[in-house]
Amino acid sequence: MWNSSIKAEYLASTIVQAIEAYSIRGTETVLVDSINELRKQFPNCTDAEINDILSLCFEMYNMKHSDSIELVITAPETFRIKTKKTRDVVENLIKNAEKSVVMTGYSISDYFTGMLDTIIAKSQQGVYVRFYVNDIEKSRASLVKMLAYRSKYLQFFEYEKNSDDKMAASHAKILTIDSDKSLVSSANLSYHGLSGNIEMGFLVRSADKAKQIEELLKELVRMHVYKKIS
Repeated sequence: MWNSSIKAEYLASTIVQAIEAYSIRGTETVLVDSINELRKQFPNCTDAEINDILSLCFEMYNMKHSDSIELVITAPETFRIKTKKTRDVVENLIKNAEKSVVMTGYSISDYFTGMLDTIIAKSQQGVYVRFYVNDIEKSRASLVKMLAYRSKYLQFFEYEKNSDDKMAASHAKILTIDSDKSLVSSANLSYHGLSGNIEMGFLVRSADKAKQIEELLKELVRMHVYKKIS
């Protein structure tokens, strides 16, 4: 009979890994093969016990991948607010990116250039970087080094000006990492946005919301709201 907590944890860990592989590859055989192997390794485990373990695994997986939201602020150092700081969040998200970086920028200053080497290095490691800017000419001085490294992994898109509304702009401030985490904030990529002003936003851990953001930006490119900078 099934009476070992150690074996239960091993089973749960093995199947959770199979669930994750299934979510990435989209094939049921990964999960089925894993369960069959577990039955082979633990022949005394009853069907009811297998179902209990599967329920535990799916609960563990859903807890791990459940959406979460945290407040992120920019505020003077004298403010003793116990919450994440915008600059720290931006730096950590970019530093830990493994697959993709999607950014939008309205105002970009030299203060942000300290993070450019990290972004360039990420693109050279095979991380896809897509940067959506409002006006490339206004930001060119700050982005000149990054622009020089354009490739299939590092791409820029510029907002197409609206001739009927001169005041219209790409004003979004979003950073999405690995189609999983998204920072949605009022902060520009500038000294005041990242350190000097009072800015507020949220760090959202949600694959669904991250993918919605990415697909929306791609659709805006298809609609010629943004154009790719060659």
